[in-house]
Amino acid sequence: MKTFRELATNVEQLALETAGHERRLASLVNALEPDCIEELAEPLRELCADARRQREIAEAIRIQLIGDSAAASGYAVKRPLVLIVDDSADNRDTAAMLLETSGFDTVTAGNGLEGVLVAHHTRPALVIMDVAMPVLDGVQATRLLKASQTTHDIAVIAYTARMDVDDAAKENLFADVLQKPASPQAIVEIVQRFAFPGEPEAA
Repeated sequence: MKTFRELATNVEQLALETAGHERRLASLVNALEPDCIEELAEPLRELCADARRQREIAEAIRIQLIGDSAAASGYAVKRPLVLIVDDSADNRDTAAMLLETSGFDTVTAGNGLEGVLVAHHTRPALVIMDVAMPVLDGVQATRLLKASQTTHDIAVIAYTARMDVDDAAKENLFADVLQKPASPQAIVEIVQRFAFPGEPEAA
């Protein structure tokens, strides 16, 4: 029978390997030639999503076994975690692939309620929050995050095509508002700004 330490080490190694697979798949999608995209992009996006789910499971098991501060392991040097909350699977996967290849880890949720639960479990560096969603919309979900002692300090960026996100909601709830559709550069820049506060922005 494996010892607890051996089991914990194996789970950490699994988390590292699945994160590596996820990054390589995302890099491959971004490197596809235009004439190959239609044929190959969808299967690769599915593989990326599968790898991300496997990483999330492995990391959840790791946290349950040894806690979230396993400083003695190589996995202690972690990339900032970004939670992407959007009811569009395509939007979630596209943003996740972009951020994974730009130096971040990601976790996703498909509606506001799921986003609140995931945020409490994973405690991300920041949240990219769609506004118009089922179950709980982005404003309702962000109110719950800000009302919780566990998540109230997490920066939430509203990511929306709506032009009526009022100033009060922006001032009191959202750290910033990113209008859809946003360029990949704009998404990465705003995430870098809130994931690494105080650091100078890249030129």
